[in-house]
Amino acid sequence: MQANKKKLSLAILLSLSIIAAGCGSSSDKETTSSTDTSTNTDNVNSEAPVEKEEPITITFAGSTWDTPTEDGNEVQKYLEEKFNVKIINERVTDDNFKVKIAAGEIPDVFPQTPNESDMTNYARQGIIASISVDDIRKYMPKYSADVDSVNPQAWDIALIDGKNYGVPRVWLNGAYGFIPTYNKNWLTAIGYSEPPKTIAEFEDVLTKFRNNDPDGNGQKDTYGMTARGKDARNQFFNSIYASFGINPYQFSVGADGKLTWGALTDQAKEATKLINKWYKADLIDPEFMTDGNDQIGQKWNSQKIGYKENFMYHHLFGMLEGDKANNVEAAYGKGLVGPAGKTLVFSNGALQVPLLFGKDVETNEKKRVKILQILEELATNDEVYLKTVFGDEGTTYDIVNGAPTIKAPYDTPEKKNEFGFGGFYNPLVERDTSTWKFHFTPDKLAFRDQLNNGNEIIADVLGPTVLESKGKYSATLNALQDEFYTRAVTTTDDLDAMFEDFKNKWLKSGGQEMLDEANKVYEARQAAK
Repeated sequence: MQANKKKLSLAILLSLSIIAAGCGSSSDKETTSSTDTSTNTDNVNSEAPVEKEEPITITFAGSTWDTPTEDGNEVQKYLEEKFNVKIINERVTDDNFKVKIAAGEIPDVFPQTPNESDMTNYARQGIIASISVDDIRKYMPKYSADVDSVNPQAWDIALIDGKNYGVPRVWLNGAYGFIPTYNKNWLTAIGYSEPPKTIAEFEDVLTKFRNNDPDGNGQKDTYGMTARGKDARNQFFNSIYASFGINPYQFSVGADGKLTWGALTDQAKEATKLINKWYKADLIDPEFMTDGNDQIGQKWNSQKIGYKENFMYHHLFGMLEGDKANNVEAAYGKGLVGPAGKTLVFSNGALQVPLLFGKDVETNEKKRVKILQILEELATNDEVYLKTVFGDEGTTYDIVNGAPTIKAPYDTPEKKNEFGFGGFYNPLVERDTSTWKFHFTPDKLAFRDQLNNGNEIIADVLGPTVLESKGKYSATLNALQDEFYTRAVTTTDDLDAMFEDFKNKWLKSGGQEMLDEANKVYEARQAAK
């Protein structure tokens, strides 16, 4: 017992002497020998005290999917320890998120689902934080540079009433377009060794796909193409309009440097005349008005059509096995060269609504800086990205063909959400090109480059932007446009006169107001640069 007391006294004296030494310079602290602190293992406070700030509490609602089922899951603990934060999981769904916001339950990190109207409303209601672009560039330098490389217009989307709201996000696949895809065997049957390159050659292919029995069954039961007339009108004959340098459902910059709506342009009119000519020649499936993505896929698989224009490279890569099962070999073309003189393809564009933050992030500088620093690591640091998106190598995933592949049983939503990996804690999944390597096997990368190289894209100049006039008039304007462009394909009337009538009605039904507002936004963005 006496020996224990002596040991305790010695430990206290040593502890006091070390604490006293801790009052000296920082260099004194750094040179303290580790052997000095190991005299008595019972004294956990024998080292010089290290000042450590209290963890910053951050409320995460990073997505409405991949929602963690347990607090304190593996990914949460990893982030908390690495960044000295305390994370509160705010589990939301697409249905209840707005209800929670209305009730004042505002997370620090918002889910990725709010649209441009939500963003504008939240900004004007004081719900979300304004954050300076300088702060984002300072604390997220790698990510910011990558955004610039993909599409610098991404910074425009968050600009509301002169302030920036949120961190810009880009959809990397949106930098690519829809790929003209042909039935290779049909092309061979009609004498083509490769896909058509020009709009004139394409017309010849359509004609022969319809009339020259490309499937060899002795019946006239094939068409070159149909259209996605039911469920995505911006994809309606998109490859044909692209060859004229336009998409009728997008804003574009006119020859005068001002914005115009694609549907009103002479390019759109002339492209429609050509499609009308093909329809009257019985080269287009008459069910184009009611066909959607599913019907197009079914007709391609059953070899009733020999051309499709509604899929991007990653869709087509996923269809390779299905094509093989249906005895269809695809031939991938480039954008058709038409009056625009370029290999243009339609694209949804890379621009997205930014990642938003609750109002407290605006006023709480420490929290704001910490969140931006974490996001930089989530987006660009391989270790942090792998942990948050895929979990632990060997446990939840293995590297197969150069890319992480989720292992059983973590390939089920239940086990995945129990561990916590996915999109909840990392709202910048696949938003930085440096992490694409984790989502692509070498063969998929090669496929992407093969299909897209040589194409230029047509995308909406404004991207996801709130226009008050659009909110007021879009239902009427869309109905007018859908009706005109559907009727224009099949009409036997004077298309020039029809087009002028449509244009006048569109402008008088709120379209001119929408154009004026769009140009004000566009001019403000240009001036801000």
